[in-house]
Amino acid sequence: MTRSDEVPRRVPYVLEYQGRTVVLGEPFHLAELDRMLTRSDVPTTTTVSGTGTMHLDGVLLNSVSVDLPMTGFWEHVHASAFDDAPWPSDDSPITVPSPPEWLSAARCWEYDPVAPILPLVEGARIEQPGGWLCRPSFGGADTARGEGSVGLFQLMDQDSFWVLASLEDLAEIRLLAMELARYRRGFAELGACFDEFERPGSLRLPLICRESLEDELIARSIDIEPRFWPRTG
Repeated sequence: MTRSDEVPRRVPYVLEYQGRTVVLGEPFHLAELDRMLTRSDVPTTTTVSGTGTMHLDGVLLNSVSVDLPMTGFWEHVHASAFDDAPWPSDDSPITVPSPPEWLSAARCWEYDPVAPILPLVEGARIEQPGGWLCRPSFGGADTARGEGSVGLFQLMDQDSFWVLASLEDLAEIRLLAMELARYRRGFAELGACFDEFERPGSLRLPLICRESLEDELIARSIDIEPRFWPRTG
């Protein structure tokens, strides 16, 4: 895992859900992505950091989304790189433009509504299948083996959140959850979502596990990127 006392190399999380692509990440990355897509005449929807409300000028972004599947998203991102690239005016070699390094290195997941979820504790009941599976990033890079922070995202409902990270990090967090399940509520309900190659793509936990997991990861100097809905009441 990336330690929080190191200079973190943060890249966006690109998520596809029912044919729509949502990008989470650093606000300055999201602002640049929004500019790139807008220049390519791709309509975007943005939300504001910390509130989830619609974007207002001068406010940090929390997400950028487009009504395109992930493949279409990457096609427009690549086209935007061509628009931004300076073309030589002499006989200098021409290089094929590519997106900024921070974007081409983004990690990607797709929600599969029928992906199997296996419980942490044998015999525990999982209410329904479905979860986030790793998908290739720009140029076919393997998200499952990429380095980066650990994403803790409340994505689907008010009662649970997802852990999105590399294969190695997911395995370590699963072991940590087994330890915490001995004396912390909720961790025994952890579910691991697996793809067709039996590789874990994500972990699902009850929301009551949020603070305990955050505290444990921070205590281990693990760089985390939490994205949770605003608290109500």
